[in-house]
Amino acid sequence: MTKLASRLRLVTLVAAVLAHAAGGCATSGSGSAAHVPRTGLKAADYYPLAEGWKWAYDLEKDGQKILAVYAVVDALPDRATIMTGEEKLDYAISPDGIAQLETIGAGDFILKNPIAKDATWTVAGGSAKIVSTTDEITTDAGHFYDCAVVEVTRVDPKRVVRTTFAPDVGPVAIEVQVEDAGKMIVTTRAKLRSITRPGEDPFGMPKPKAP
Repeated sequence: MTKLASRLRLVTLVAAVLAHAAGGCATSGSGSAAHVPRTGLKAADYYPLAEGWKWAYDLEKDGQKILAVYAVVDALPDRATIMTGEEKLDYAISPDGIAQLETIGAGDFILKNPIAKDATWTVAGGSAKIVSTTDEITTDAGHFYDCAVVEVTRVDPKRVVRTTFAPDVGPVAIEVQVEDAGKMIVTTRAKLRSITRPGEDPFGMPKPKAP
C-alpha cells in the first residue's frame, strides 16, 4: 500500500469515528440542514433510562472540579437504578413521568407529563416548573436542540436547581443556586462531557456483534 493510500485510509477512518461520535447531536455548523423542532415529547424521551446508558459530567462544586459518572445499572419498565460512585439513585417510571423512588414509594417527580412550558408540580418543600422546551445548549458532548429546562425551587434555605434535559440524551446541564446573605450564589455546575449509549463502549463505538 502506498503512503498516499495509507493516509487516505487513515483520514477516512478518523472521519467515520468523528461522525459516529456526533450521532444524535444536531450541530449548528454551516451547511447543516435546518433544524425542525420536535413536538409531543414525553418525560421518558427526555431521560432515557435503559440499562447501559452512561453520562460523564464536568462537575464544579464548592470550587472543586471533578469528573462525575452516572450509569444505569438496572432497568425495568417501571423503574431504573443509576449508580454514581457508591451512591445509588432509584427512579419510578410511569405514564405520569419520572419520579425519585423512595423506600415507601414514589417521591418527587423530576419530569412530569405533559411536558409543556410553564407546567408546574409540587415537590417536597417547594415546587417545580418547566421554564422552556425550546432551549439550545452546547457542551463537550455536542449541540442539543429542543431542551426542556426544569427549575425546582425550595425553601429553608432558599435554593434553585435548574436542570436542562435534551431529547434522547438526558440531563446535559445542571446548576444549583443557594441563598446566602440575601443573594443567590451558584454552588454547583455540571455539563455533559460524553455519553455512552446502550450497546456502545466507553469511547462511543458500537460493541462488536457476537459471531
